[in-house]
This record gives sequence, structure tokens and C-alpha cells, in this order.
Amino acid sequence: MKYLPLVLRNVFRNKIRSLFTGMSIAISLFLVVTLYSFLTSQEAVIEKNQSANRVAILHEAGLAGRLPIAYVDRVRRVDGVKVAAPMSWFGGKYRNEKTQFPQFATDPQTLFEVYPELTIPAEQLAAWQKDKTGCVVGTLLARNMKWKIGDKVVLQGDIYPVDLELTVSGIYDGPESMDRGWVVFHFDYFDEALKKARAPNSGNAGIVMLRANSAQKMPLVMKAIEDSFASSDAPVQAMTEKQFAQSFLEMMGNIQGFIRLTSFAVVLALLCVAGNTMAMALRERTREIATLKAIGFNQTIVMGMYLAEALAIGLLGGIAGAFGAKLLFATVDLSYLDPNLAMFFIPWGTALWGLVLGGFIGLLSGLIPAWNAAHLSVVDGLRRVV
Repeated sequence: MKYLPLVLRNVFRNKIRSLFTGMSIAISLFLVVTLYSFLTSQEAVIEKNQSANRVAILHEAGLAGRLPIAYVDRVRRVDGVKVAAPMSWFGGKYRNEKTQFPQFATDPQTLFEVYPELTIPAEQLAAWQKDKTGCVVGTLLARNMKWKIGDKVVLQGDIYPVDLELTVSGIYDGPESMDRGWVVFHFDYFDEALKKARAPNSGNAGIVMLRANSAQKMPLVMKAIEDSFASSDAPVQAMTEKQFAQSFLEMMGNIQGFIRLTSFAVVLALLCVAGNTMAMALRERTREIATLKAIGFNQTIVMGMYLAEALAIGLLGGIAGAFGAKLLFATVDLSYLDPNLAMFFIPWGTALWGLVLGGFIGLLSGLIPAWNAAHLSVVDGLRRVV
């Protein structure tokens, strides 16, 4: 610890250089931590919701397959199933909005039992259940769209050849771990519109979301459902809510591989920049290093001092970048930009990982210059002109 004042003095010796080196580390780590948080935040959200014991039932061919609406009642009769509801994606456009929000045709009698974390006033739920053309919207979406009870919402069909004219009957809320940007409406109204348009995909439930009686029964329930539909025209696959969420990421391609490759490239480029900066800093202090060794500083102390200096710069950049990202996304409400980002956050584990990465970058970038400084001879150092 007695060398700490000297190390800190050298860190801020050239303030401009230290500032820009720290900023380059901070900006790079901000990007890496943010990218990784798109994966880790989703995992954290799923972990929080695991206690709901939800299972997704979809066609064996995936979301592209058709799952008849009659399957919902058959799923409800399976032993161990507490409640089930269809979730048929509509994917319509609202006016000229470029960002599409989730829209589902479902069963108003059971949806809020499948998702008990979501809350809605009893009178609004009752009104929605009575009004076939009614819909319920999430609090964040209602705020962004400035919707209120009684407003008309027209969704223009994109996937399906129908437009839906809906009335806002209720606004639901929920914890931060739940999506509060949905529009949900009656499946019967949606299906009747498809039948009038003679659409070939009428009667399609999309997927069936269910709640099992307990986590212990989930594997048995999933197997029983798959077995009961195995010989039907539309065999199914059962997934836990976590597996279902991960399947969406896989639909986007190897997003995890892309994030890891991008992060690796950023870190590698940062190592080159930081290593060059540390090499320049130590080269300018060649005579100083030789003087320190001449007055009794051995190789281990010299190397340790300059590694500590590099580590300090890396940690300062890590604090600014990783914890700066944590603070920014904890303060700024991204749902104003897109309700789909409402559940995005920087987990503490990811922020701490970014800090450790900053220290590692600092150590690695200073390793070769510190080694060279430690093995510099006194004679060569004193006679060298920088």
C-alpha cells in the first residue's frame, strides 16, 4: 500500500491521455455491457416469472403451423392443467406507427388466470368480457398512445386479410418483469372476422398458454399433452415459458453468437488501443524507470507499480462504462421509445462482469510495457534519449 500514492500520481500524471484512455475503455464497455444485457435481462425476467408454472403449446412445426382452437378445451382437460387460454398473434398496423406492438386474440375469461401477475380493475375486466369488440391494453402502451377507456382502436390487418375495430374496455398493469405493452381482444371476434373474409387460417389458436397446478407436475403435463396429440393431424410440442422465450431469440438467428462476436471484436480493438497508449506512456518515462531501479526499486516492484497503474485506468473506465450503463438504463424509461423495451435493464451481475472486464483489459494492455520496464537496464535507461 505504500506505493499507492505513487501509482495514483502516475495515473493522473498526463491527465489528457488518462482521460481519453479511460473514455475509450468506458465507451467500449458501455457497448459490450448493453449488448450482453439484451440476453441476461431476458434470462433474469424469465427467472422471476418461473413460479407461474406456465407452459406454451404450439404446433410441432413451430409458430408457422396451425393449432386448431378446439385444442384449447382438450388441453384444459389434461390432468395437472389449472387453466389455459389461446394466444393468436394478429400483427396488425396502427395508423402510421413504425413500431409494431404485440396483439393477441385470446379468451377474456381465462387470460388473467394464466397471467395472474397482470392486474386489472374488476369492473374493467367485466366490461371487456361482455363486449366482443372490446380490448384491453397495457399501461405503458396506453400511456405512449394516449389511449383511455372508451377510445376506438383500429388495427389494420397485415398477416390476416381483415381489419379489427376495437374499443378500449380496460387497461392492465403488472410488475416490471411482465410485458405491459400488449393489446388483447376476443378470439371469437377475431375468428368471426376471418370466417367472413373466408380466410383459410380461421379457427387457428396460434399457441395455447397454460398454467400447471405445480412446478413438479409440469414435466408430466407437457408429456401428457404431447402424447395425446401425437397421432392427430396437428401434433404439438410443449415448452416451458423459458424455452419458448429462447425460441424467439433463435428465430432471429444466432443472436447470441452475434453479440459475443461483436463484443470480442470491441474488446480486441480496445486492447490494441490501450496497449499502445500504455507503451507510449512508459516509453516517455524510460529515464524515470532507470532512476527508480538505480535507487533500489527491484524488478518485481517496478512491474507491479506499472501493472497497478494500468489496472487503475482499466477499473476507472470499467466503473464509468459498466456502472454508467446500469445507472442510465435504470433512470431512463425506454418504454417511451418502444414498449417492447420496457423489460430491458442492466443486471447487477452483468455490470460487475463489465467492471472485471475493464480491469482485465487494463492489466493485459499494461503487461508487455510493464515487463519491458521491469527488465530495462539502468545504463540503457539513463543514456536513452526519448
